[in-house]
Amino acid sequence: MTTKSTGKSTAHQPGQAALFDADLAAWRAHPERAFDGWLARHGFRHGTSVVYRAMWGKLLRWSAERGLPPLSWSAEQIGEFLDAQQLHKSHRYRYARLIERVFHHLSQLREGMHNPGSQAVRAHLAEGENDPTAFLLPGERDLLVARILGPAGVPPTVEECRAASPTQWKRARDAALVAVLLGGGLKVGEARALRLEAIDDGAPGRMALRMVRPDNGRAYTAPLFALAHAPLRAWLALREASGTLGSLLFPAMPSGRPMHAASVYRRVEILLDEAGVLAGRHERASPQTLRNTCAAMHFEAGTTPAEVAQCLGMRDLESGWRLHGAYEAWQARAGLVAQASDRQS
Repeated sequence: MTTKSTGKSTAHQPGQAALFDADLAAWRAHPERAFDGWLARHGFRHGTSVVYRAMWGKLLRWSAERGLPPLSWSAEQIGEFLDAQQLHKSHRYRYARLIERVFHHLSQLREGMHNPGSQAVRAHLAEGENDPTAFLLPGERDLLVARILGPAGVPPTVEECRAASPTQWKRARDAALVAVLLGGGLKVGEARALRLEAIDDGAPGRMALRMVRPDNGRAYTAPLFALAHAPLRAWLALREASGTLGSLLFPAMPSGRPMHAASVYRRVEILLDEAGVLAGRHERASPQTLRNTCAAMHFEAGTTPAEVAQCLGMRDLESGWRLHGAYEAWQARAGLVAQASDRQS
């Protein structure tokens, strides 16, 4: 019995030591095993380790689906991952802090290594949408359309397009970006990756986006509300006339490189503030709020929750019903509908 026990111990110890001493190359080659060693080193309770291991595994699977090498992530890509998981605020923050702790450990293996978890927290990418689910009030929506989307929808002349300054170029892009987020209900990651060929502008009075879910390859069509048509067309005209390179619909610069997720959040916030939406608002307003508001406009138009789930490319039809329930709760909270007791009296 003693010999058997000793044999187990001897076989186990080298493996544990290798995990504990995993260098940066080992983390990149075997991120799951190295993470297990990191968990063991810190002595987390069993339940915590199980949760952290599942979180880390989900991040690695998401990364592999997009062809991103382990540990190469930027803060913006961490933000995209958090958006893709549709997590509550507390869970987003927990993910970001876990990534931050892992990269803090990695920085001890290589000096000067960036920490995308810390950067995501500083850029507010880990915040997500506060509970309960928020929408724009009808008056706030009207302000955004009248002060931002309306002026941006005036068709520019060819001369104006060619002579557009970098500031005018960005302004037209940002207004069209807000128009697509509000009018089509896109997520930040979807808007950043959107390409020109996704636009369906064939039928009069109708515009839509041909989308594909990155997790399962499912294709769907995201119709664009009329409020988005003119700003998007004006941006397309300016984008082409100014010689913008590449096929991304919303590049960071005329050179065609993609926008950072943090830039999208920042540019949206600037226009919401300029429109006067943030002035008297108690709930946070973000790209997710615009997506929620797009769903609200569908509900107001009589679209069923299941159809809204399809229009917004949600993971399942039940998500549309959950969002509809959140919308009804928000209406009552905002005083937009009479409480059941008031109606009965």
